[in-house]
Amino acid sequence: MASDQDQERESQLLSAEIDPLAQAILDAAQPWDAYKVAVNIPGRFLDASDWLPHGGPLYRAWAELADLFETGKTPVADAHAALRQAATDWLARPEDSTAASVAMWLERAQTLTNRLFDRDGDFWHGPK
Repeated sequence: MASDQDQERESQLLSAEIDPLAQAILDAAQPWDAYKVAVNIPGRFLDASDWLPHGGPLYRAWAELADLFETGKTPVADAHAALRQAATDWLARPEDSTAASVAMWLERAQTLTNRLFDRDGDFWHGPK
């Protein structure tokens, strides 16, 4: 279980590092511009992965959102819509991110990507 101190540090990191990138996704003029922002998000978790309470799941969720563009199986418009929804949901979480709000975002992001991977396929599987 994460300490209160780690939770507070995580909240600060998310606000300082990820919130501006999520906003940049929403501000991007073109889908591929949004993608170029999104691919930089997972790396923001690497240096803090030893203490970040949700580091691994956050890394995976943002990477999978970028993967929607990369597989070549999901239409770009659908990948972009999912990425924009995830960024919107991200920015709608409370300012003082709690473990529960991050977990809720993770669940929603996973649902978005799973739905499209199930429909279109991913790097390892074709569409069903």
